[in-house]
Amino acid sequence: MNRLLAPLFLALAVSALPGRAAAPPEPLPRAALVEKILATAEAAVADPRWLEGPAWQEFKDAVRDPEMQALDDAAFRRAFNDATDGLPFTHFRLHWQNPPEGEDHAAPPITLDWLSDGVARIRVRMFAGDPALFAARMTEVIESGAEALILDLRGTPGGSFPTAVAVSRALVNEAMDAGAFLTRGWYARHRTTPNAEQYAAIPPVEDLDLEVFVRQLQRDGAARLVLPAHDGPVFAGRVVVLTDSATASACEPLVYRLQQRGVPVIGERTAGGMLSAEHFPMDGTFKLFVPVADYVAPDLVRLDGRGVAPDIEVPAEEALMRALALLDQSV
Repeated sequence: MNRLLAPLFLALAVSALPGRAAAPPEPLPRAALVEKILATAEAAVADPRWLEGPAWQEFKDAVRDPEMQALDDAAFRRAFNDATDGLPFTHFRLHWQNPPEGEDHAAPPITLDWLSDGVARIRVRMFAGDPALFAARMTEVIESGAEALILDLRGTPGGSFPTAVAVSRALVNEAMDAGAFLTRGWYARHRTTPNAEQYAAIPPVEDLDLEVFVRQLQRDGAARLVLPAHDGPVFAGRVVVLTDSATASACEPLVYRLQQRGVPVIGERTAGGMLSAEHFPMDGTFKLFVPVADYVAPDLVRLDGRGVAPDIEVPAEEALMRALALLDQSV
């Protein structure tokens, strides 16, 4: 037999032997990871109704696609997060288990600068870190005797509520209901957001401690954050808030409640990304960010997917000039 044909003949002969099963197909790349992601989300997401429509099935089909699963880590993470944009809820993202080096963690989360002798600007990069730092910057403004404060939340993606509370308490000394958070435990019992009577019955949390708040959520399935009245100093001048389409999460209840108290909001509609989420480790590379609590404002409005509309709508880059003009007009 021709030596060149012998290997091919041998392979054909072996494959034709009776009782020899074909080799099992290789598992899809990332198949186990994807199924773990989907199972985690379906078990933990705050409201199971979010997963009942076609959008969730379309998302599952997308992430189960072998071509997507074959991407390298960075491309897979980008494609996954792009696919979440079609879902009817936010705060569902794939993050790095260990963020790459070089990300800017040194920039302060809150800064104070002066736009004129009488106009202070507080810029928040992120509601994160020590609430005392936020309280200290606000105290500087209060003690300065400034006539006006511009609270610049453009590009602020959110953070945790204790730092946002520190800002709020420097602006308002009356008790303020900041809204309620609802977990899967709530939706298992009620299947929908609360009506006015149900909302009023949700136990308020007045201890401004994140761990206390989380424990009540886990125990009761719902918690209402009520900022208690206080007799500390508050800023007595005029306040203007700046927003854009990236103003999100913990920013949005603050913007909404200040707007309801008559504080003008200038810029763009906020992101409409107001849920509470936590991370679940998936493997050595990724962790999954899952929305485990829904949010409703005291007037029963859900801000997720809706955002806060400004009182004066202008492009984000024009918001500061428009705020300064407004303050000049009201002198």
